[in-house]
Amino acid sequence: MLAVALVLSNLITYRATRNAYRWPVNMPPAAEENGDDNVAEEKSAELAAFLEVLSILEDRYLDEVSQEELLTAAIQGMVESLDDPQTSFLDPSHWEEMMITIDGSFSGIGVEINSVDDYITIISPIRNTPGERAGLLAGDRIVEVDGEDIVGITTMEAVQLMRGPEGTPVTITVERDGVDEPITVEIIRESIMLPSVFPKMLESGIGYIEVTNFDEHTGETFREALLELETEDMGGLILDLRDNPGGLLNEAVKIARELLPAGPITHMVDRDGEILETYQSFGTEKPYPIVVLVNGASASASEIIAGAFQDTGTATVVGTKTYGKATVQHLEGLANSTGLRYTVAKYQTPNGRDINEVGLEPDVEVELPDELRVLFHRVARDLKPGDEDMNVQFLQQMLKSLDYNVNDTGVYDSATERAVRSFQNEHGLNATGELNLETRTQLNEEIDRLLEENDTQMQKAVEVILEKM
Repeated sequence: MLAVALVLSNLITYRATRNAYRWPVNMPPAAEENGDDNVAEEKSAELAAFLEVLSILEDRYLDEVSQEELLTAAIQGMVESLDDPQTSFLDPSHWEEMMITIDGSFSGIGVEINSVDDYITIISPIRNTPGERAGLLAGDRIVEVDGEDIVGITTMEAVQLMRGPEGTPVTITVERDGVDEPITVEIIRESIMLPSVFPKMLESGIGYIEVTNFDEHTGETFREALLELETEDMGGLILDLRDNPGGLLNEAVKIARELLPAGPITHMVDRDGEILETYQSFGTEKPYPIVVLVNGASASASEIIAGAFQDTGTATVVGTKTYGKATVQHLEGLANSTGLRYTVAKYQTPNGRDINEVGLEPDVEVELPDELRVLFHRVARDLKPGDEDMNVQFLQQMLKSLDYNVNDTGVYDSATERAVRSFQNEHGLNATGELNLETRTQLNEEIDRLLEENDTQMQKAVEVILEKM
């Protein structure tokens, strides 16, 4: 399995090789060679002023500057002028980081991030990683790392700050919609090998497969999980792509080919809307109904696949509008161990819909209950009586949802201490009245169970399946 980097900067779907992306080129006839020479001369003339400035600054500027610094700044200026957060020049350290992201594993906190309006924004925390356990949420804006203000830095710079040796701490401060004060958590970095496919059989013979991201083994793992469910006489399938930030498109296509009938899955188009490549399915339609679950954190490859199911009528898409990310980036190695990541195309659905920056509207819109949304906030540290911060308020909201008599004041008062002690007694824990890791873990399990029981999107998916079985 691809060991996903703990902070994956590529919410983006990569058409990633280390070779150049080859655009179709019509070779001119020999008679036009002089014309080509004229074009080269024109480009040289346009570069003359640039070369003159480079020479003047290198030789005459007050402070000593190197040619390498000036050239790097010039390249970065070109890239930044495109106003595309997915296009960037990668210096040697950033290029190495990108290669590790694609090919290997390293230690970090476990969140998918992207740059949105100068804020490093969490697209999705990755399951069973330090970031998820610390309570980081999709939509959180990371404003500080180890006390350093990071507003306005690039995604790759943020990756560098949050990455580090396994077992070392990093302090993350985030802003969250609906929460007045910033939230600060200390997270211990881990090296993680991530599973991405989670299958199970529900009641009434309905199969369920959650896909959390698309890594290099997701397609094969999904195929094995689907086959196992089908051998158990599965009568319908729920494919859960909620909070799936994307990943490797080829792996997503493999999943689509397991379920979609013959025909296009997605089109890759250029700047003029001309189709460069079409990914095809060669299968037959499944004999059972399918529902695809999505939400606002379903992005990139997961949106592309959901759109294919929607356009072909193969599945009913249930949930809320998706993120809206359907561009493809290419990575190209350059001289001196540098590289360039740049947007080369967009993906469209089989019917030619462009969902980039728009998102995908579900066939059946279902929101989670408002009273349950607060339960996605998790307590990020140990707490004791007298503590006063947002973590205490999150604890109180969780206890209230489990019918303990507390108010969400944000102050660890005597009522909160009594509720924690009661919870500990009821679950066979050491009843100290203080919130420690063991109690937090048990509390999270109870809240997960509550959320599952009240998952209106899942309930609607089951309802749709049963109507068609």
